[in-house]
Amino acid sequence: MVINFSGKKVLIMGLGLHGGALAVVRWLLKHGATITITDTKTKAQLTASLDKINKLSKAKQIKYTLGRHKAVDFSDQDLIIQNPAVPSGNKFLHLAKKNNIPIVNEAVLFFWLYQGQSIGVTGTRGKSTTATLIHQILKTKIKTNVVAGNIATNPLFEVLEKLKKDALPVLELSSWHLEVMDNYHISPHIAVVTNVLVDHLNRYKNFNSYKEAKRVILKYQSKQDKVILNADNLFTRSFAKRAKATVYFYSLNKKVKGTYLKNNKMYFSSGSKESLVMDTKGIKILGQHNLSNILAAVCVAKLVGIPNKKIAQAVNNFSGVPYRLEYKGKIAQLDVYNDSTSTTPDATIAAIYAMGQKNILLLAGGQDKNLDYKKLAKTIKAKVSKVILFSGTGSLKLVKELKKIKFAPDKMFTDINSLKQAFKIAGQDKNKSGVLLFSPAAASFNMFKNEFDRARQFDTLVYDAQKKKK
Repeated sequence: MVINFSGKKVLIMGLGLHGGALAVVRWLLKHGATITITDTKTKAQLTASLDKINKLSKAKQIKYTLGRHKAVDFSDQDLIIQNPAVPSGNKFLHLAKKNNIPIVNEAVLFFWLYQGQSIGVTGTRGKSTTATLIHQILKTKIKTNVVAGNIATNPLFEVLEKLKKDALPVLELSSWHLEVMDNYHISPHIAVVTNVLVDHLNRYKNFNSYKEAKRVILKYQSKQDKVILNADNLFTRSFAKRAKATVYFYSLNKKVKGTYLKNNKMYFSSGSKESLVMDTKGIKILGQHNLSNILAAVCVAKLVGIPNKKIAQAVNNFSGVPYRLEYKGKIAQLDVYNDSTSTTPDATIAAIYAMGQKNILLLAGGQDKNLDYKKLAKTIKAKVSKVILFSGTGSLKLVKELKKIKFAPDKMFTDINSLKQAFKIAGQDKNKSGVLLFSPAAASFNMFKNEFDRARQFDTLVYDAQKKKK
């Protein structure tokens, strides 16, 4: 779709601090749009984003409503761009709908403006790792290829004008991207769903609503398209029944049409013929969950014609994604891992199991997303030597479950109000061989700007501790 933004009145609802809206603002200014930005955050809270906008040419033309939304801003616009953090049920969006103003997000705009083939990746867990690895493999064939979307460092509009004709952009799509794409019947040509687990129940009315938002990634595909589903996840597997595209699977446990693990080797089957792709011996990233992510990426690579040797080379060179079980080196005798983006119990369970049988000191906790902590509590009792919990509603739920199963009180530290305090407690065990695992299993917004701010603060403390030792 070719859109002329020159002179069009565009309202950006939610500037935020991640950089996605900033990239959209830059693009719209360049193409002549008249922009208004509205955000419930104050000017002081948005300083980092506003400072960057003010450096743009024509920035003085932008109008602002900050610290609140005004009804008048939602009554006279040609287009509203909804930030992913803004719920679709927002009363001001309802007002815009009554005024017949189209509401899109950056993903919808991207698909309108980019007419080429694309790969979309979604899932409760693993989407960043999978999308990034797919990109790394594709770069062996398409040197100028890009990965973008929900990944903090690469907003969609940051890469839009960099795309070449032969590009096959890899887009990480959240459920929040997808629920707006649903309104415009948009799905990518190749869709990957890593898993669907219980999450974001603070945003969705129930799990089924969340699951259906995820299904949008394949809902509007055609027979010529392809979808790759995790056969080991019940809800993901069920999407195949309503898929219009050709379905492929990947599995750690059984042979499927697609990619699978057998005797520590990865195989691909087109349905009739099985072929060995690579051995798993050279893989750097830890955990069964990451083996699953690799299988998804390998399946995409096979479907777009990447040779096995190139696939193996890219996979074995891949060291993971920042803040997702990222190894940070040692503090005395402790191996340190930053897994700040684990915001659910399931993600933290996977991280704990990835550590093997080591002595584990777990830093966790934060705000609840209406999730169940029973299984995590049992995993902690079985595998963790000491747990240090930040204050927050999620932590309160976890403490309650740990007490129910009689987790030793002397191994549990609660109501920790800062990372520095948590670090000090963890440091008491630094001369014992083991692992310091920062994997919160909860949201960050009670103590930090977001999970990336939380991760960066943790990295700073690790760096300072390592520097002192030297």
